[in-house]
Amino acid sequence: LLISEDSVSLLCSHVSTVPVLEWSIKETRPSSTASLAEHIQEALNLSEEHQAETVQIDSATAQLAAFSPGNVALRSIRSLAHGSPIADKVIWQTAFRLSEGLRSLFNRPESVALLTELYTDNSPYWRKVLNYCADGNLRSVLDEYLFQLHSETGSKELDGKTLENMVETAVGALTFKTANYTARTADGERQKIRFSSGFAVRYGSAQSSEGESSTARMSEVRGAFNSPFAPFVLASTSVGQEGIDFHWWSHSVVHWNVPSNPVDFEQREGRVNRFGGHAVRKNIAQKHWADILEGNDPFAWRDASSAAEAEAEAAELGDFYPWWMYPGDARINRIIAKYPLSKDVARYERLKDALVSYRLALGQPRQEDMLELLDKRGIDGSTIPPIDLRAPKRQTE
Repeated sequence: LLISEDSVSLLCSHVSTVPVLEWSIKETRPSSTASLAEHIQEALNLSEEHQAETVQIDSATAQLAAFSPGNVALRSIRSLAHGSPIADKVIWQTAFRLSEGLRSLFNRPESVALLTELYTDNSPYWRKVLNYCADGNLRSVLDEYLFQLHSETGSKELDGKTLENMVETAVGALTFKTANYTARTADGERQKIRFSSGFAVRYGSAQSSEGESSTARMSEVRGAFNSPFAPFVLASTSVGQEGIDFHWWSHSVVHWNVPSNPVDFEQREGRVNRFGGHAVRKNIAQKHWADILEGNDPFAWRDASSAAEAEAEAAELGDFYPWWMYPGDARINRIIAKYPLSKDVARYERLKDALVSYRLALGQPRQEDMLELLDKRGIDGSTIPPIDLRAPKRQTE
């Protein structure tokens, strides 16, 4: 359990496997404090004492083994690396790095406040963290996150270097730091106002007070948002409506205003309606849960994706399935802020008609918009023969 450097720490689920950690903690993070190294050494000592005897495991130890962030990180990485030629030492080191990131997350003041309010008993904070990891199923969260990070590489064969890069990306999202900015008063004095910000980013080429460029900051914020961890809501001007992917854990778009043309509207929703998006994965997991349980692969998402791809190929559903679209309860949610007496209300109705034609030309109509348009024109959509908009199959000899 790697939560705070002054708490008792167990890094693995079975004490007898601890000797694998014979490498120095300095190999992973040279700046590690002495107290953390002492706790790991204590775990090593305990393992040596109990290797030749049966150890009585109490409920706290069992909970540590099942739900502690360090153990969950190790099991998740082991399952992802199953079948790949990655050295066991690399698996342990990357699991340690990931658990350090999780420890940093749970040490944030906002995390402490959240868990203290959520679990109102008098248990110590580390027990609250274990309960939270159990209730939120941290293992599934990390499995899906690692699946997405691996997909970002093109799902190429996993090796040690790729795994290390993936884990560093995750750690970067978990250990996101605040930035210091400087504003000025609106009066003639234009006095400086210094403030810190967790996730807000100003657009432009300016730098924070620590010399961090705005471009680098935006990349970090985008990486944190494309993780299952904070921030959970992203607000942007029209600058963010093109060329940026926000789909890993988002499938809802709130339009504060309505653009004037369907291309811009499509671009906005296209930020979350992308390959392997959140809604698609939710539907795949829902449909192929039985395949996951019956599968032999320890990494659940490989079984789920294989089953979805096999189904799409057998039914000849086309190249959009299963990763661009997949039937199920989850969908891209469109939320329009319809202010009273706003011209956006009438503009949205006109825009929906134009959007149907625009999407129909691209072969991806939004079914409910199409049916609504037909209903306005007095046409029963159920009587119209279906139009096959799938790309033609490749001709093979």
